[in-house]
Amino acid sequence: MARFSFKKRIDTYLKKKWYSILSDMVFVLLLVLLIIPSTRTEVASFFIRLTSFPPSTLDIDDQIKINNQSKNWQILDMEGNAVSLESLNDKPIFLNFWATWCPPCIAELPGIAELYEKYGGEINFILVSNESRAKVRAFSKKNNFEELPFYQSNNVPNDFASQSIPTTFIISKEGTIVLSKKGVASWNSGRVEDIIEKLISK
Repeated sequence: MARFSFKKRIDTYLKKKWYSILSDMVFVLLLVLLIIPSTRTEVASFFIRLTSFPPSTLDIDDQIKINNQSKNWQILDMEGNAVSLESLNDKPIFLNFWATWCPPCIAELPGIAELYEKYGGEINFILVSNESRAKVRAFSKKNNFEELPFYQSNNVPNDFASQSIPTTFIISKEGTIVLSKKGVASWNSGRVEDIIEKLISK
């Protein structure tokens, strides 16, 4: 039986093309970063963000009007003030359910932040988590998302019920859900901006 030679294996490996060695090193580095708890979420979020796509509007037949339970649904802002959707019906609503521990949720936040920067004055953005306000505030400060309008709620109306996060709804001024997206999406896209522009102009 041939004797194992570690040195021989190393010599053989080093004869590979430089870009092959570099790609191996990057792969190993990514594995290490995914294993380390403090970097796992950020790395996973980065790759999820790279592979996300813009959502589409619902067909007319699939669009529904939210009911009174949804309109009267109470959520708390980061100061603890109660807000209802009915009090925000002067503008379209961008409603997103997310969590600080959820890599896909974190992956789409930069796109939502860009959309908010452009349309924050014309759309009511509502980013809801069931986590404590203190945890959400700490997360937003650490990740420079303090400008985003985060809210807290421990219950969700049936119109917005979902078994997964992130889940996002875009709702017209009249209370019609025109877009419903489960999972991560690229929100800073021309397709989404077209949807929003049409809702604003109505």
